[in-house]
Amino acid sequence: MKHERKAGSKDSAFCAYGKGQSMNGILYMDVSVFEDVLLYEKGKTLLSAERRMYMEKLKNPKAARLSLGAGVLLFFALQKCNYTEQLEKIKKTPLGKPYLKGIDFQFNLSHSGTYALCAYSNRNIGADLQQIKEKLPEKTEKILSKDETSFLAKFTQPEQTQLFYRLWARKESLIKWDGRGLRLPLQEISFIKNGTLTDILEWEDKTLYFKEYPKINENYAAYICKEGADFALNAEEITAEMLKFF
Repeated sequence: MKHERKAGSKDSAFCAYGKGQSMNGILYMDVSVFEDVLLYEKGKTLLSAERRMYMEKLKNPKAARLSLGAGVLLFFALQKCNYTEQLEKIKKTPLGKPYLKGIDFQFNLSHSGTYALCAYSNRNIGADLQQIKEKLPEKTEKILSKDETSFLAKFTQPEQTQLFYRLWARKESLIKWDGRGLRLPLQEISFIKNGTLTDILEWEDKTLYFKEYPKINENYAAYICKEGADFALNAEEITAEMLKFF
């Protein structure tokens, strides 16, 4: 399916990058907008055939909206970078990480609660979004290092919960950047250095940088992982109004 912007549409925020230009972007949306049946059907037209088939098999309406939201964000990211023709060309590594072959466009998707997130760059990138719950999950020792556990113990219970989910989002973004999935031992990765929390990690033979996007929603932890600190300054929201122009 070919997607083109309508002439004279009001999506001026989506000025496309020229191919080959440096690009870094974060898009997000509240998928509750897809409770509107018309927007739900409109969103489906922006998906690749593979994602649309997958989404339509989901029996849980909430899961379907999250999958739809992630796919819609990917469409907008590709459209912004003049790569919409690549939508049907997404491949996956043997371990399941999606990618596009032969172009300088890397992306990563995440969703949690009622929000979806898409990060894109011309460098390998990992993204994670975690809804911050009221209580810590059980068995945090499978996620936190000993240093991180000791660090959290200095704070009140509500502060511990916030910090835990922010650490978890960092680690999940690293996992998704790496591409090997849960083969990475989370409890052996530590974001505590000299007793303080850090957003720079020496990982194997690389230096990785992490950036938080707290303005998405105060009840979510959103982190991006990549080599180099040239992150997008802010995350950009995709709204119901923007969807209506496609």
